[in-house]
Amino acid sequence: MLCVQAARFGGPDVLVTVEAPDLAPGPGQVLVEVIVADTLHLDTVIRRGAFPFPIVTPPYVPGGGVAGTVVAAGPGVDRGLLGRRVVARTGAGERGAETGTVARRAQHDTHSGGYAERAVIPAGALVPVPAGVPLPDAAALVNDGMTAMLVFEAAGVRPGQWVLVTPAGGGLGNLLVQLAHAAGARVVGAARGSRKLTRARDAGADAVIDYERDDWHEQVRTLTEAAARTSFSTASAGGSAAPRWS
Repeated sequence: MLCVQAARFGGPDVLVTVEAPDLAPGPGQVLVEVIVADTLHLDTVIRRGAFPFPIVTPPYVPGGGVAGTVVAAGPGVDRGLLGRRVVARTGAGERGAETGTVARRAQHDTHSGGYAERAVIPAGALVPVPAGVPLPDAAALVNDGMTAMLVFEAAGVRPGQWVLVTPAGGGLGNLLVQLAHAAGARVVGAARGSRKLTRARDAGADAVIDYERDDWHEQVRTLTEAAARTSFSTASAGGSAAPRWS
């Protein structure tokens, strides 16, 4: 099969297409024909070698999530899964999968990421994709969607509460804006540039603020006055726009 490897740490030019051994599912596993590979900003940080501590050793196959069709099932797996449209995190159930990339698993198996024609996934880690949901949309939710739900539920957002999401223009931030809005909160979306600010407003933000402005923290304080507030900072390694609320 074909896959895309990061041959070394660096920019996009380190990604190369290589021929890899065909994969076969083992006990409790399925083989997924990959239609869409989820791509996170975190994946690019790791590819550059900019993650705070080493979690992969090149060459490795990036990609922390896939969407596709189950084409083979290993021993002990329900044959009814064959042909099912699914999404899953690559490395699900493996140590290191919590990073949203192939992580430590890639140190032992250079073909285990999502940037490949096929991926082996534990059957229990599959999430069926409902009819009518495009696979690209499902793939976009496999990592950011789960993270957004975990963070949102832990925060205990209440109706009427002010919620700041920063950055609000990325995938995770956009989902948090939608969740907070749906919960009845009043949402401030902070992002950089008019395009991302428009995305945040379209997702349900009541107000948007460009954090390129030096006084954006003061704008947030003025807007929310003394109301109860919650802040979500979705910045990953390699940059941040952390709020300075007291």
